[in-house]
Amino acid sequence: MESPSHLRTHPVPLRVTLLAALLHEREREITDTLVALLISTVHRIGARAEKKVTEQLINAFKKVSGKENILFELAEASLGTPEGTVRQVVFPAVSGGEATLRELVHEFKTRGPVYRRTVQTTLKASYTNHYRRGLIKLLDVLEFRSSNQAHRPAIEALALVARYANAGNTTYYPLGETVPVHKAMGGDWAEVVHRADKRGRRRVVGMVYEVVTFQALRDQLKCKEIWVVGADKWRNPDEDLPLDFEARRAENYRELRKPLDPAVFVDELREQMTTELTLLNDRMPKLSWLDIAERKSGAIRLTAAEAQPEPRNLRRIKGEVQRRWGVVPL
Repeated sequence: MESPSHLRTHPVPLRVTLLAALLHEREREITDTLVALLISTVHRIGARAEKKVTEQLINAFKKVSGKENILFELAEASLGTPEGTVRQVVFPAVSGGEATLRELVHEFKTRGPVYRRTVQTTLKASYTNHYRRGLIKLLDVLEFRSSNQAHRPAIEALALVARYANAGNTTYYPLGETVPVHKAMGGDWAEVVHRADKRGRRRVVGMVYEVVTFQALRDQLKCKEIWVVGADKWRNPDEDLPLDFEARRAENYRELRKPLDPAVFVDELREQMTTELTLLNDRMPKLSWLDIAERKSGAIRLTAAEAQPEPRNLRRIKGEVQRRWGVVPL
């Protein structure tokens, strides 16, 4: 190892070779850093949106425990007295009566679809007002690819986002534009990505589409469904194995101490996990320093450890500091 400044001491051919190797490695490091920045930024957008909405609802939110029991009690009471009124039959059947049912309804409203929709709206606003500029610039310098055709829609979606990045304040993508559909557009986002315009036509909202596309990119980068040209950590997963790995598969698996049959590998892993989880389940209730129970402050409570005696050498150091400088160490 030597400093880059020592390159001048070498002959020109060696100097050029070493410099090329240095620049190649630095390019890979910088690319990895930019990918990590993209992933952390997309995560931060979602995390801050959820935190902001949660803080707004936390004072009104109260978790209702035993929802399954409540449902059973309601069903039993209703079937037992089908002719009775709600106030006479249903309210008395639940512990806490009407107040508990009101809390249950409020919990669903705050933690159910309304809550998720509020998070999505907050996330979009945060992305539009602050993070969008940086993420769009990262698209300009990073080249994303995938070795699996199943993940091509996300790559094509990134190209669409980059193409309309400077299109101005357009709400929707043009009607004639082909908008790639990827898996992140489903679920709770499906109704947010699409919206009816003034003429009632179903359109794709540009900013929302960008948000879900970056979220899809983040998820697929982390499992290497999508990789980055010129990166090291985020490189093509086909480069993770030696080129002759397939030809020497039996030898390589023997060195790794893994079975060639995937079913055997899965069975061994399942058996190991079952054994360890069973051991954990059996021993946890017997631990004197651990208490697990349903409580507002948290289900897991650890007994405070007893204070340990101060190390002898630490006392000596404190005494020497006090003797030499006249300062009493904390």
